[in-house]
Amino acid sequence: MFNYYELLKQFISTDFKLRYKNSYLGIIWIILKPLATFAVIYLIWSNIFKMDADYKMGLLMGIMIMNMFSEGVLNGLTSLMSKAGVILKINFSREVVVISAVTISLIDFFINMIVFAIFSLSTPVHPTFIGLLLFLMAIVSVFLLVLGLSFFSSIIYIRLRDIHNLTIVILQLIFWMTPIYYQLEMLPLNLQRYIKLNPLTLIVTYARKGMINGATVRGEDFLQLGMVFLISIILLPLQWYIFFHELSNGSFLNFVHPLA
Repeated sequence: MFNYYELLKQFISTDFKLRYKNSYLGIIWIILKPLATFAVIYLIWSNIFKMDADYKMGLLMGIMIMNMFSEGVLNGLTSLMSKAGVILKINFSREVVVISAVTISLIDFFINMIVFAIFSLSTPVHPTFIGLLLFLMAIVSVFLLVLGLSFFSSIIYIRLRDIHNLTIVILQLIFWMTPIYYQLEMLPLNLQRYIKLNPLTLIVTYARKGMINGATVRGEDFLQLGMVFLISIILLPLQWYIFFHELSNGSFLNFVHPLA
């Protein structure tokens, strides 16, 4: 049995290097993708509405979080199938494959934080210690949410490949249903209630608040975000159990063996 953490580090390192191996720009694409989305949305909306300086930083933060969520979900979805050959040949804890795939999106997020820091030189942000704690809680919540979804979806993907295209459509819907480029207060009250059911709404809202306006953070912010955090933690063992049970019953081999 391979050392769990050494194997996790190896998978993360290998996946990270291979992802842009044959690309001219390489790792720069990690930064370019969210920046391109940011530029298009900011140029359009800043000309339609009068936005303050916080809007620019809030938009960038929202896009970075959504990018982390989307990339993590898609990476986790296909993680088992992409490592089918290794899974069939080597005895190791299979969840390492999913964890490493999702962790890549977390690494990308923190690389993009460099861009956020550069932007903050022209548009200052005001994080505080308490604000940074709220921000980190939001990011950990995204990671746990994506990890749990990936344990579940990676199993479904083995049997139903169409779920990949369906997931892309759902991610597009989630993007528009999350207050990233618009402010929640701009929507009618009846629509706001539905948007607030989206866990990413709270995550994006409080990540922005903690990083951009740390002085405004209050105790109730931790309580509201804590609901998403707590639900993610509670669901994670159940999602892992489904993952473990499906891989333990041997049916996995019937689906991946022809592709290995």
